[in-house]
Amino acid sequence: METRVFDTRRKRILTHILILCCVIIGMESIFAITHWTTFTSELLSTSLLQSATSVLFLLAPPIYFNIYWLIPTYLVKKRYLTYSLIIIIVVVGWGLVLGYGEPWIDRNWFGRHEEQPDPVSGIMGMVFIMFISTLLHLSYRWFKQLSEIKQIENDRLQFELSLLKNQINPHFFFNTLNNLYALSLEKSDDTPALILKLSEMMRYTIYDCKAPKVSIVGEVAYLENFIALQKMRHFERGIITFKKEIIDPSIPVAPMILIVFLENAFKHGFDLMEKDAFINLRLKTTAEMIHLYIENNFDNSENENQIGIGLENVKRRLSLIYPEAHELKIVTNKHVFSVDLKLYLK
Repeated sequence: METRVFDTRRKRILTHILILCCVIIGMESIFAITHWTTFTSELLSTSLLQSATSVLFLLAPPIYFNIYWLIPTYLVKKRYLTYSLIIIIVVVGWGLVLGYGEPWIDRNWFGRHEEQPDPVSGIMGMVFIMFISTLLHLSYRWFKQLSEIKQIENDRLQFELSLLKNQINPHFFFNTLNNLYALSLEKSDDTPALILKLSEMMRYTIYDCKAPKVSIVGEVAYLENFIALQKMRHFERGIITFKKEIIDPSIPVAPMILIVFLENAFKHGFDLMEKDAFINLRLKTTAEMIHLYIENNFDNSENENQIGIGLENVKRRLSLIYPEAHELKIVTNKHVFSVDLKLYLK
């Protein structure tokens, strides 16, 4: 912790030294341009030392006094009247120091006897210096605060997305383990295949889904494994169809964003019907969009509410990952529930 504080202070000191050097070089450049006909190497060293003296002894003190004490103590805390009174005193007082001190330094240190005291110019110069330094420092504080707010918001969103993904994955695996348990009781020959598919799906969620986006082909494989797994258990209840048109396997999509709709179709429809159940799933991609449509029938007597926690979570994820870049339509028509999702990629 102490090392980090030391590094921060050292970085701040080096930054201020660099800024002061830039100001000195800027003043020297202006002097060289205005005296280019008589400018010599001897005059260069003298004027450079003169510029450094003016910056360090006459300009830097009021600027640092303003940005490190006056602004944080009074202006930031909205004590505008006190800040105004003190800044007026500083401008007038240090303006006189500037008006009398700079000519004195030029005459006695650098032999420029033509320089004469000019308190009015000193005060006007201080007005300009304090105005510019205050404006630049407030702009810096504003941009820094904006950056910190943005970072906090990003951290919050990432944390919230992580929580939502963690709510979705366990829900699916609990259902899958129940399927495995049912098949093991029946001593089904399909049990090894089920375990293998479950292993592939767990590998996908544990490793691939760590990234903010995955390829659409990985998400499709996950859906297909899920459907195959469900068919092993519910092969007599109805029909499950999955039609897909994938133009580019590398199209990115948020992980585990599509499976929730399929899970919901099973949980609130297929799982609760003894026969004549159906789930129709269509997935189509273009260069600009991913389009998912899924419909399933359900029994009103068995299911009064088709909207579960999975759908609420995925709605929240969509608003975070695809803000103003998605359309989600959920329709209940008699005994058919449908979801129409469009994710816009550009």
